[in-house]
Amino acid sequence: MKKKIILILLSLISFLIVFFVIIISCLMIFEYFDEAITDDYVENNGKYATRYLQAVNKHIKKGDGYVSLSRIIYFYNANDKLTFDEIYEDNLDKELKQVKRISDVCLMDKYKTLYVCDSEYIVKSNQIDIIQSKPFVPPLKVSNMNVTSYFKHQRIVYGKSSIHQGWDFSSSARTPVYSSCDGVVNSTSFTFMFNNPGSSGGGGNQIKIKCDSVGDETYTITYMHLYPNSSIVKKGDRVVQNKQIAEVGTTGYSTGNHLHFQVSNSKNKVVDGLSLINFN
Repeated sequence: MKKKIILILLSLISFLIVFFVIIISCLMIFEYFDEAITDDYVENNGKYATRYLQAVNKHIKKGDGYVSLSRIIYFYNANDKLTFDEIYEDNLDKELKQVKRISDVCLMDKYKTLYVCDSEYIVKSNQIDIIQSKPFVPPLKVSNMNVTSYFKHQRIVYGKSSIHQGWDFSSSARTPVYSSCDGVVNSTSFTFMFNNPGSSGGGGNQIKIKCDSVGDETYTITYMHLYPNSSIVKKGDRVVQNKQIAEVGTTGYSTGNHLHFQVSNSKNKVVDGLSLINFN
């Protein structure tokens, strides 16, 4: 009886060892320990926030174009001697003012020898290797688009940790906010009468716009924390790109005057709104 129990235990231990070896090997091939990368998210990304915000603000406020954190970390993990600003610059198509195809970046001398530029690795990486459609315009003048929190930013606000579902652009109170797309106003909610920061109240004063279809996709944009009584549109109104719809405020769950810009697709999944903005 004891021999049977010992054999069963040994078999179980052997199975567990093989199982974990396989799992760990898969993780090493397809992901990074502690920071899996997809086309829109980097795990444990808060440790990169300062460097990334410096890089993205330098280029966004000049209207140069947008490069995601995931693209920067993709190359940074392969060579941490590269700076965030350097990788950002190298991944920008200066003519189109948007991120380059990753395979084009890998033609550059400083990148082509990196393991992440192997064609098979690129295919498995979930990194975007196409020139994307950019149907939106900026919701603020680019000089006012000071990024304080990026899409999927892991952060702590008022002592609570969360993963940010949009983009935050700090700007002065009453800075004009514009429609980024042609579409129809889905809803307006302006229940906050005072422009004060607070640790409750969710998105504060808000406007939602359902954009006209882009190919097979329909996006909805939500503008949050808007200034009291600043809406110049109402539910059902037709809007066009660059039409002013409201003003920047600090209503609801907010630490200061800023615009929270959030985009959802037709499946009600939040997506990286800045990746859809045309800076050209």
